[in-house]
Amino acid sequence: MASDTPVPATMQAITFSKYGDSSVLEHGNVATPLLSDKDTHCILVRVHAAGVNPADYKVRKGDMATMVKMHFPAIPGLDYAGVVAAVHSGYSGLLKVGDRVYGKTGEMQDKGAYAQYIKLDTKLDLVVPLPENVSFNDAGGVAVVALTAYVGLVPYGGLSKNVAENAGRRVLVIGASGGVGMFVVQMAKLLGAHVTAVASGKNKDFVVNTLKADTFVDYTLAPLAEQLPAKNEFDVIYDAVAGDDGKNWELAQTILKPSGLFVSPVPPFDGPVSVGNMTSMMGTLAWRAVSSSRRYKFISSIPVSDFPVVAQWIAKGSLKLVTSLALPLAEARRAQELSETGRTVGKIVLNP
Repeated sequence: MASDTPVPATMQAITFSKYGDSSVLEHGNVATPLLSDKDTHCILVRVHAAGVNPADYKVRKGDMATMVKMHFPAIPGLDYAGVVAAVHSGYSGLLKVGDRVYGKTGEMQDKGAYAQYIKLDTKLDLVVPLPENVSFNDAGGVAVVALTAYVGLVPYGGLSKNVAENAGRRVLVIGASGGVGMFVVQMAKLLGAHVTAVASGKNKDFVVNTLKADTFVDYTLAPLAEQLPAKNEFDVIYDAVAGDDGKNWELAQTILKPSGLFVSPVPPFDGPVSVGNMTSMMGTLAWRAVSSSRRYKFISSIPVSDFPVVAQWIAKGSLKLVTSLALPLAEARRAQELSETGRTVGKIVLNP
């Protein structure tokens, strides 16, 4: 293991040893991850900011227990930004000790980023050089939401990578001020589309003046069906808040073009993932797929291989990275509680 400064044997981390509400989260000292002989592609990163995502509290509550097996005590957290603290002696990549990096774990794991150090596999996890003009706090909450936004727009076929091909295309973003929605708005604009953004009126200035949405709709004033009466208007509807009671899909049958795409990162059911509701979800998706000429897609995975385009936008400063709240690691309970309200603007990060 190559390191300029000794890595401490223990570190501060947030752990949970059983599923439950935020009270199961504990702040304390645990063993620092080690780079073993087999970890030839691995590096150790000193975490400066860890992103707080809805997936974190869903895993903590046990909502995903049938899909994600936790080995307790588990450390939550997918997103991170920090500095390379050590590299395996057999690592042959370009990263070196002292480099600023950010990214996300390749999949949900039980030794995540709510800690002072995280071990990352450069072949499986997302590890990207962090531009000097981007702060740790802003980068620490980016990867999951930005990748979710991009996957729903481009790989799923709503918009083209070729900006010229998107001229005249119209995108409706529901939940435009949230962590995913704010990136959908910006990316759709960068890709040349016209964007109509739906959010609470209190966030209008942020959505219009910061994110640069073309049109703003305040969902608190009247039902969307009343405010969006035009038929076959949108090429893409990105529903970042769904839930899903089906109302937005029903609305899409009127306002989405017949060949258009309805996409959401939120499954069409609430509560824990189980065999029963997974079956229900697949049935719902199948029914929606065959009951309409409009395409319905649920974002079930966000492969790190799709991130390079996003990284280029961030490096160029084309995407505004908005961190609404940075809290000490010890306040992880509060951070997850705020995330769970679904009413935060931008991102929340923890500073270990």
